[in-house]
Parts: sequence; structure tokens; C-alpha cells
Amino acid sequence: MTGNEGRQILVLVVVVTAGCGGFGFSGGDESSASVTPAPVPTDAATTYPAGVGPTGVTSPSLLGSAHGDRLNGTGYTLTMNRTVRYANGSLRSHLRIQVALDANRTYLTDISVRGHAAPVLLGRPPATASFWSDGDTYLRRLVRDNQTVYNEYDPPDSYAGTWRYWVHAAALNGRPAVDVTRTVAPFHTRTLQSQQSDGTVYVVRGDRLRENTSSTAWTSRENATLVAHVTQSGLVRDYRTEYTTVTDTGEPVTVTRTVRFTAVGNTTVGPPPWYDRARSTPG
Repeated sequence: MTGNEGRQILVLVVVVTAGCGGFGFSGGDESSASVTPAPVPTDAATTYPAGVGPTGVTSPSLLGSAHGDRLNGTGYTLTMNRTVRYANGSLRSHLRIQVALDANRTYLTDISVRGHAAPVLLGRPPATASFWSDGDTYLRRLVRDNQTVYNEYDPPDSYAGTWRYWVHAAALNGRPAVDVTRTVAPFHTRTLQSQQSDGTVYVVRGDRLRENTSSTAWTSRENATLVAHVTQSGLVRDYRTEYTTVTDTGEPVTVTRTVRFTAVGNTTVGPPPWYDRARSTPG
């Protein structure tokens, strides 16, 4: 990963105290099922999502705001995958984060890391972990080196370990509205339309960056592409970016990041199957 990317991950590293021990975290799901899009009609009566028009995204911030509004106060499941591969296809790093968030903000976060250059947020990769909380009780299950550890840990003092941390800092680069805005803004885009069983979905595609993009993070990225699926109400159901860059040692790599929101308004989170075992094991 590049120096810029490394610094971004470093910013997200937060240590959550787990009784006598601690653990840290720093923070891309496959794209939705393929569809056969058709050009969006130019009929002025067509109702587009906020920030989207027949020729592409007209306002990344309006699109981001509409997306955020669809998620506020309701439950949803967020899945992010970020994969980095060398030119020969071999894996450099993979990070997967899934957050199931109830309307009452009980959450279950599942994390997995693998690859020799993966973030060391769970210790030496490969490793997986789950974190659950109802706002009062905080539980963890960690699987690494063929061992599984369960424990209950003290409530966080502030941000680390809260549902906002897992969504805004670990899985995304900011709030959902901000992450959508920052992802879409650097691209020249076009809009396609797809009729699906649950209504009209607008397919936003980008295959080149804006020459005057203000995002310095994209200056070292080439062959960048974007695809996003937006409902008429403004929910960005999923988005995927891919680009090529070089590591700090000059090795070319391809970086793919996907984000998906599912079960919006229908996600409920109860105690995990390992609840009792973790409760009986203090950190």
C-alpha cells in the first residue's frame, strides 16, 4: 500500500481496552448482482435521485446527503472489502468488515484480515474477530493462530468501540454521506438505468478521474474506475472502486474496494451465540 494509504490506515487505528488486554483497529464487499443497464432516457419527467442526472452525478454532496438520510435512525448491514493484489494476481492484503446495526444501535461487527501486508489490527494475520455490544455490555471473540479467545471488556471511554467508530472510522472513511461523496467526487461519471424487481436502479459509472480533483489521495492512482447502484430514493446500495498504484517499494498493485448496504430498515441484532461464554470470561 502507498504511503498515503498507510497514513490513512494509521489515522483509523484506535485501541479498545479489553480488561487486562487491549486490541486495536484500523480501516472495502463484492459488487451487487450484475445487471444489463440501458441508457437513461432524457425525458424531463424522469425522477432522478438527488445529485444524479441523465449525464451522471451532478452533485456528489447531494447524493451523499440523500444516502445518509436513508440510513439515519434505521437498521442496516454494512459490508466493506478492500483487497490489494500484485501484478501477477497474488494477494498482498485483504480487509473485510461487516457491521450489522440495529435501529436501537446494538451492533455486531465481524472482521477478517489476511495477506502479509494486511493491517495488523488483530495481531499477525490471518485473523478474524467479532465484537458485539448493546451499549451496556461489550464482548469480543478473536480467532488467531488456531486459538479462539472470548472475553468481556470495559465500555469504551469515548469513541473507540462504539457503533459510530465501527461504521465511520473502521468500515468507512467518515459518515456514510461523507464516504459516498468522497468516493464519487473525483470521477467523471455517466448514468445508466436498470429495472429490477424492487424498482428502478440508477447505475453510475466512472472510468476516468477529473483533471482538477482536489483529492490528493487520487494523484498517484491510475486506471481508476467506479460503479455505484443508486435507488430512486437516494440510497447508494453499493459502490466499487478499483485503481492501480505502486507500493512504497515501487511494486505495482491493484486496489479494489467495495461497499454494500443491505437489509436497510430490516436489520435486527440480538446476542451472538457466544454471548454467555464471553460474559463469563473477563479480559
